[in-house]
Amino acid sequence: MNSAHLDITRNILVQFSEQLGLALEGNTLNVNNSLGKGFASFRPFANQLEFYHFYIDLKSPFQVNSRNPRDSDWVLININLSETKVEKTVNQEDLSFQRFLPSGMLFYTPGTQVSSISPPHIPFEFVLVRFHKSFLSTYSISEIPFFTSGDSTIIYEDLDYQSEELLLKIIGDTSNSLLANGYLLEFLHLFFQKLRRREDGESLYQKIHPEDVKGLFLASSYLRDPLSDKVPSVEQLSKIAGMGTTKFKTIFKQVFGESPIHYNLKIKLEYARDQLLSKKSSPSEISYQLGYSHPSKFTSAFKKYFGHLPSDI
Repeated sequence: MNSAHLDITRNILVQFSEQLGLALEGNTLNVNNSLGKGFASFRPFANQLEFYHFYIDLKSPFQVNSRNPRDSDWVLININLSETKVEKTVNQEDLSFQRFLPSGMLFYTPGTQVSSISPPHIPFEFVLVRFHKSFLSTYSISEIPFFTSGDSTIIYEDLDYQSEELLLKIIGDTSNSLLANGYLLEFLHLFFQKLRRREDGESLYQKIHPEDVKGLFLASSYLRDPLSDKVPSVEQLSKIAGMGTTKFKTIFKQVFGESPIHYNLKIKLEYARDQLLSKKSSPSEISYQLGYSHPSKFTSAFKKYFGHLPSDI
């Protein structure tokens, strides 16, 4: 099995080039025939801010072991843009990494170790955003405790529609670095807003027991099927997670940023958008698939979430 060992404190593309024997062509790395097909690109921005884009389809499983040392001055956000799920081990805890999961974005803080195996013969797309802690000082970003905490923390967030659109704009606009930099800063602004929502005095990351995290992921799996017509109640989800209803609702919102009901609605509407973009279904067909009693109710929910009508896609 091919593998790579990454140090988050160093340029990611350079490390892949060194370890896989692939030549860098400017800021692009093309995957050769022996590994599969695809590419990886690197875009540096001001204030030690870096953007990496990977699109790969490998012939065999590929293992990546990433380490961000405890004394590191660098952090990295790993965002899965694929519908392909990858299982990751983060600081000895297992989680699923996928675009529509609560762990669609994974934050590599100092002291984080991650191991994953990318599946073969499946196109896989992801983005890395790497920056130095001086970036936070430059933009007066405070109240983010990962550089001062003595404990390693696993920080993951869902990839919401607005954040995904900004990343796709950066990928699509390769000629205007100034505009791309603006999109990236807006993406980071939204990401840090998510982190701040979790803050309540002390870091809430350290207050959640690992067993509670596992219970939440198990319960959330019952909310991730957009076509399911048997969504468990909050009380049922609480039992699945192994905790009381009040505790479950509180921790669910801390971890996922919203209530179970709104999380399930988001999954359904994100699915609907993808179906419309791919021209696989009409708005009326999707409305029926998602269980709406009338297409107008689906249209209303879609417009409230995305800001435009399904017919506008």
